[in-house]
Amino acid sequence: MAVGVKAHVLYSRLLLDDDYWDLLSSDTVSEIKEKLMSTAYGEFLETIPAETHRRDLESAIHSTIIAQGESFLFHMSSPRDKFFKTLMYQYEADGLKSVFRHIASGRTDREKLRQRLNVSRHSLVSFDNMLSARNFSEASDVLRNTPYYRSLAEPLRRLHSGEERSLFPLEAALDMFVESSRNKALEKLEPAERNRLLPIFGARVDLYNIYILYRALAYYNLTPEETLNRLLPAKYRVAMPVLRGLVRAGALPNLTEMLRGRFPAYAELLSSALSDENPELALDSKIKRYIYAQAKSVFDNGPPGFHTAVAYYILKQFEITDLTRIIEYVRYAHDRRSAAVYLTKSIAAAGGEHEWQ
Repeated sequence: MAVGVKAHVLYSRLLLDDDYWDLLSSDTVSEIKEKLMSTAYGEFLETIPAETHRRDLESAIHSTIIAQGESFLFHMSSPRDKFFKTLMYQYEADGLKSVFRHIASGRTDREKLRQRLNVSRHSLVSFDNMLSARNFSEASDVLRNTPYYRSLAEPLRRLHSGEERSLFPLEAALDMFVESSRNKALEKLEPAERNRLLPIFGARVDLYNIYILYRALAYYNLTPEETLNRLLPAKYRVAMPVLRGLVRAGALPNLTEMLRGRFPAYAELLSSALSDENPELALDSKIKRYIYAQAKSVFDNGPPGFHTAVAYYILKQFEITDLTRIIEYVRYAHDRRSAAVYLTKSIAAAGGEHEWQ
């Protein structure tokens, strides 16, 4: 299949371990931009000024994944194209989160935000109209005839009325919409294709739910029923009867032990994250690495096909995530060793030593 062959070509252009180390050794965001000019990202960075603002560089880098997604969709028909579009929803959701933060902060520089948004021509919502919304009620009106409305109407209402001041419930509802849409579209694929992709997206469902359980125990005083309501409707290996037990773990060590008997890989992932000095960041990184490994295995399995394109796209998304982390660590002069530890891609030791090593 053409998309499978295309994916193999694009895979050969992903950054190597040495590229990661080279970027991590940069002193400024502008230096990162100059180094990326000689990679597959170069053509997307030509209009970025020499003195690069972090958010402008991140926006340009994110535009590459949108462009590649649209190029894949050109070769697809239903139900494959509908599923693949859900892989791009995350970037649309990120754009909506930026708009919601813009409304919450009361900032007026809509044009700057407009320039930094990466909008696919397959977008479910008009960002021009969203950027014109002056409050959460008007944002809700813009979303009324879109698939987002059912999920976001209540948290938007609560924000507008003042019943809720935090954007977290709204952003959580948005994340839930993205994940649920992807899982519903996965079910519409042919059984053989769906089964090829389940190691990636099934693990994603399990780990998403485990992450919600972690956050419920670590940060919130929720009842078991409230926690269950925050979990994805789709289930994979960690089925609902198991989850009903897990929501009553009471403490994080108990959650780990309850997982250990039936899901040792998940238990080890959670346990190692909890022993880290930054458990939240470590858990996020370890979940991504687990899914990365599943995607790489699917990519390597069998002749090129639709599953190859999907697996490649997941790997590319993680590369974008890693680049964003590197840019932020360089911009704010954080410890580069920490950046390397928490990247999704596990990079081999650098060929040479840098001061920060």
